[in-house]
Amino acid sequence: MSKVKVFPHDKTVEVRDGVLFLAAVRAAKAALPSKCGGRGACGTCKLKVESTEKLEPLTKTETRMLSVRQVQEGYRLGCQTKVKGDAVVTIPEDPLRRVIRMQLEAARGEEKGE
Repeated sequence: MSKVKVFPHDKTVEVRDGVLFLAAVRAAKAALPSKCGGRGACGTCKLKVESTEKLEPLTKTETRMLSVRQVQEGYRLGCQTKVKGDAVVTIPEDPLRRVIRMQLEAARGEEKGE
């Protein structure tokens, strides 16, 4: 069994090696989008894996769906990458949510006179 720690939710789950990260994240009751249902067709289940040396090489699907920069930064597709030992993963913030959050924070700052 391996422990997978999921950020930003700060949840840890124990799963068998060989389980897809998508399933591990869901077992931790953390939200990871997967518009295609985990078939590797949409790329929405990307996450950042902190320790990539234990992972299998990129799949053909990941090579197609992830940019060179994303791969260099440790991103993988949750529906394609299997757990192999303890890991820490970070689910990136949705770009639309990030914009909304930043606007709300700016508005709150204006209300406080900052």
